[in-house]
Amino acid sequence: MTLVDPDFAEYLGREEVLATSTDAAAAAKWGAIAIDTRISTALAFKADALVEAARQLAFRPGPLAVELLRAPGLHVGLIGEVVTLRAAKGGYDAGVDVFILAADETDPGDGTRFIVLRRM
Repeated sequence: MTLVDPDFAEYLGREEVLATSTDAAAAAKWGAIAIDTRISTALAFKADALVEAARQLAFRPGPLAVELLRAPGLHVGLIGEVVTLRAAKGGYDAGVDVFILAADETDPGDGTRFIVLRRM
């Protein structure tokens, strides 16, 4: 039998703390077709969860497009993050914030292929 670390066991037994945020402008714009999302994270404090909720609200209002991108280097650790990408084409000249849905580090030359969400 494998023993579970006591701190990890305590974490697993804690009640979930909920933090709710609403973007009034997005709700007014999209009305009944607006979506609600709920994400569970390992954040320990409600204040941290409210900061994360505000960051996600700033990214999500409005329609999103799925794009396939490539970048040099190995970046699979960016999955689930909002990052700013810059490139000389595709409208990325000034930098665009994207949400990394998936990353595959199998490109030749140590590159990474990304599937991202980009605000339209």
